[in-house]
Parts: sequence; structure tokens; C-alpha cells
Amino acid sequence: MTANARQNPGRRWLGLNWQISPTSGWGVLGMNLALQAEVDGRFAVVPFVPTDAPNALPPQYQTVFDRVLARERIAANLLAQHPDERCQCEFPVVHTLGNRLASNDAAERIVGTTNLAIIFSEDTHLPPHSLDVAKRFKWILAGSTWNRDVLRRHNVRNAETFLQAVDHSMFFPSDQPKAPGGPFLVFSGGKLEYRKGQDILVAAFRKFHQRHPESILFTAWHNHWPKSMIGIDRKGYVSGVPAVNSDGLLEITPWLESNGVPRGASHNLGAVPNHLMPKVYVQVDAAVFPNRCEGGTNLMAMECMASGLPTILSANTGHLDLIDERHCYPLTHQQRADVVAPFAATDGWGESDVDEVLDLLERVYRDRTEAARRGAAAAQFMRDWTWRRRFEQLVGYLD
Repeated sequence: MTANARQNPGRRWLGLNWQISPTSGWGVLGMNLALQAEVDGRFAVVPFVPTDAPNALPPQYQTVFDRVLARERIAANLLAQHPDERCQCEFPVVHTLGNRLASNDAAERIVGTTNLAIIFSEDTHLPPHSLDVAKRFKWILAGSTWNRDVLRRHNVRNAETFLQAVDHSMFFPSDQPKAPGGPFLVFSGGKLEYRKGQDILVAAFRKFHQRHPESILFTAWHNHWPKSMIGIDRKGYVSGVPAVNSDGLLEITPWLESNGVPRGASHNLGAVPNHLMPKVYVQVDAAVFPNRCEGGTNLMAMECMASGLPTILSANTGHLDLIDERHCYPLTHQQRADVVAPFAATDGWGESDVDEVLDLLERVYRDRTEAARRGAAAAQFMRDWTWRRRFEQLVGYLD
């Protein structure tokens, strides 16, 4: 089966072989690459995987995404008519890779004139066959400098760095001062799991809330893959995992209450579409990301920094591309993190110190002037991290 781009004369199609979504990191990456392609005009993105929650895509870009979704339907019909055939595309295709260079079945079935792969990998073990996988792609674009270096140490010679970005039309510092005497809001985002280190924050926030009863923990911890939560209690900071209700949502608040965070001292945001997150960030006093590992640069942390929030970051792995004491609060006390399933090796991961998280929260709380200065510096630092630049970089790898 051959897929061509005759439906779009004058523009080359560009296949995206993963799901666009407003509520996941991969999905937001695809969403913004598709948007930039439409603005740029040289390429017309065609997604090969049905878009998740298309009605929750940013409404200001609805006209653009209507065109993208129309091409998605063309591709879906073509694939459905030939369910058992390999699709040889007459245009380039960008694929995804995960831990140990694992790809989805579609990457084997759909082949472009040029094949790139974007990877966010946390497992530092690469089995021998992964080098054969790497050879299928012209370039493997790693989501952080750390991720690229891990690949190169395993002789993946076509690995380069491809950092994420921020939509600065949505994520920027608020010009509205926070009302004095209100609650102190601490934000934490990312799917709930051991790798993201939310258990470390829970342990620190328990102590912080005892000192400052007006503090509230805002969580955006929805996890589309609940099995990956297993092991978050490994270090003993928390017990068990949240229940999943009949709607597939995590019962975060009761779980936090059972782990010492009083009801009323936390607010579970659930799965928030990306374009609604600015309404959350504008209320926040501090953002905390004590992650044990990030294969990329942590999209939510980047959005917080671009929004001018004082941001506490673990100084390890992908976060190292973001960290500078002048514009964030680095967690520098990093111990070696345990190896937990499904990961085979965790070289370079970091175990943040609960007391250091608590100390940095106290610094933000007690010195709001310095916190505001670092937040403003973070927003300035992020100004160059634009999706337009990232799309130009991607196009360069296609040539």
C-alpha cells in the first residue's frame, strides 16, 4: 500500500505516528508540531493515530486543527482499507520511541521517505537489538541532553538533542498581583508514579502544612496508565496507591488524606486540557518537581517557569537543561535512585532529599521578593523555547 500527498498540492505531507492529545506530554508535543506546520506552510501534518479528545483541543486553534483532523480521517480510511499491509508513504514520517528504543506496532507498519524518531527514554539499559532499531531512522531526536548522552554511550550514533518548547501565547507571567493573606498554593504536575517523585513531595508537604496551615497542594497527577503507579510507595514516604473510580479517574484526595495531608489541604485537578492550565498557574505560589528522572525536559515544569512561577526542580537527568540557580530553586542533594520495574537500569537518576524540598518551600514562602525575582528570570529564560524554533529544527533533520 502506498500513501501519497496528492490531496495537498504544493505542500508536502508530514506523518506523525503517535496520538495528538491535550492531556499528555506526547500529545501536546504532537499538537504543537501540527500547529507549527500549518503556520509554516511547507508541510501538512497527517496523524496516523486517532486524536484523543479532539473537542478539548485549544479552541483558538480550532480552524487549524479541523484541517489536521481532516487529513487524519483520510489516513485512517486508507489504513482501514488495507489492515494487514505495510504502508509506504511518499512523504517523511516522524515516529516515537520509548524505553530501550521500543516502538509501537505502527512504526513497523508505516514507513516514510525519511524516518525520524523522537524519544523520551528513562531506562539506561539498552539491549543489543536496540542498535538494529536505531538504524531504521535517519535521526533519533532525544528530549534532553542527558537522554542523548545515554544513547550515545550505547553507540546510538544518530542521536541528537530535540528539546520541547512552550506556547508563549498561553504561558506567560500574570500581571495581576496575588492578594495578601490568601492561601499559599503549591503546584505539582505529572502522572503519578515513582519516577515522577510525588511521594517525596507528599512527605515534604505534610511537614510544610503543619507549619503553614493555610497552604494547599494543587495536584495534576492524572495517570492514563494506572499500573505504572505501582511502586510509588517503595521508599516509605507514602502507603499504597490511589483507587481508580468508575470514570477511570484517580481518587487522589482520599489517598493524600490517608497519607497525612488533611482533607481541605489539597485540591485534585484531574486531567486538565493543556490550554486550561494557565488558569491554574496564575493562582500558584510555588511549583515543585522532585522527579527522580525525566527523559525530556518536563513540559509542565517548563510551563510553570514560562508563567513566572518560582519553581523547585530536582537537579538530575532532563531537568539539567532547565536548571540555573538564578532562575529556579535546584534540589542539589541527589542520591542514587533505586531500580524499580519496569526499568532495568537507572544510571543518572536522582533521589531528592525530603528536607531540602521542605527547606526550599520555606525559602519561597518567607522571601516572596526573591521568589518573584527568580520567577521573572525563569520566564525570561524560557522566552527562546518556542515551538516555532523546534519545528524549524525538525525540518532541518528532514533534509
